[in-house]
Amino acid sequence: MARNATAVIMSVDEGIVDLLGWRPEQMIGSPSTRFIHTEDQPSAIAAWMKMITSPGLTNLWRGRYRTASGSWMWVETVNRLEESDSPIVLTSMTQTTAEKAGVEEELRAREQLLSRLSDALPVGVFQVDLVGHVTFTNDRLHAIVGVPPMPTIGAQMSTVAANDRPLLDAALAAVLADQPVDDIEIRLSHPATDPSLVLDAERVCLLSLRALTDGTGVVSGAVGCLNDVTDSAQLRQELEVRASVDELTSCLNRAATLDLLVRTIALPQVADEGNAVVFIDLDQFKSVNDQLGHAAGDRLLVAAADHLRTAVRDRDHIGRFGGDEFLVICPGVESSAQALRIAKRIAAAMTATVNVGPGTVKLRVSVGVAWTTEALDAGTLIARADSAMYESKRTGRRGVTLFAQAGGDTGPTAV
Repeated sequence: MARNATAVIMSVDEGIVDLLGWRPEQMIGSPSTRFIHTEDQPSAIAAWMKMITSPGLTNLWRGRYRTASGSWMWVETVNRLEESDSPIVLTSMTQTTAEKAGVEEELRAREQLLSRLSDALPVGVFQVDLVGHVTFTNDRLHAIVGVPPMPTIGAQMSTVAANDRPLLDAALAAVLADQPVDDIEIRLSHPATDPSLVLDAERVCLLSLRALTDGTGVVSGAVGCLNDVTDSAQLRQELEVRASVDELTSCLNRAATLDLLVRTIALPQVADEGNAVVFIDLDQFKSVNDQLGHAAGDRLLVAAADHLRTAVRDRDHIGRFGGDEFLVICPGVESSAQALRIAKRIAAAMTATVNVGPGTVKLRVSVGVAWTTEALDAGTLIARADSAMYESKRTGRRGVTLFAQAGGDTGPTAV
């Protein structure tokens, strides 16, 4: 028998009449899968895909072919891909013995059991050989990656985000070197090309791999599991956000602000750059709460945070440090003069008339700023900015004070 690359029968000799009862003209022009038992088609397709990528190699397959009388016969096929401009697969077919058929049927039954079991699992399962050919996948894998069955692992996992491709490649290399791979996090970011497969903009998955070995213990391939953990990852992210964000103003809370300042100070500094902290206190906030109620005070805090966001740089971070206090962490500040300009811009932005429900109030703030290139601890830097803020309150409303250091003396200087 001769078939083209898509397994369509191009020619078959008269021996087919004695073997299966078909006349050659009854088979020519038909795909060979038309004559193969449905339970044997997956193994036939897998063997075919492996063979057409390896010109010159002989491939053996056993399965059931339909006879002209409608019964099924176990046959053994020996296939060889001939190299040419138009690939041709030459096949010789013989009836296999009952013993071989029995072994093959038992193996097929086990494969079917494993296939059905894997389809029932909530994770994607795949198997690859040493050169990356996919020899098995379950339905869940295609639903997760959003890609229909493909012959190679690269094509099958084509929706893995570009930044995570090196992780996938390294994991595959490790498992084929007989090293177990556990819970590698990869992201899927491209939409599915098959409309019947739905894929969100980004999915988060955990990949685990184990090597497969032959009878002598030599690695022959690998089996992998892909677990879609997008929902739990999103929940974890939401919990992390809730733990670090002030619910009222959506700024960082006090604990998260302190933690971020500690990490910012610990980072290596660019030459001639330092860190600045701006301490902001809302003036007469207590009177707003007392006269107009806590709901009005909350509206004023939300408005203050919104105005504050318009004044900071993209790289700055805003935290609600206390009831009516905000702290801005400013990394990469070149000088105390630049730190002072940032603080003045904040003070100007936080001068407004705000509707708080029962009426309007004037938003006014006192601002203190501390800047240093020294390796100060977070507490000392905050204390300096706090001291400068209180100097602003002492010298008058709407002031901005820089904590300056001159000679051996330190202290706030109102400007």
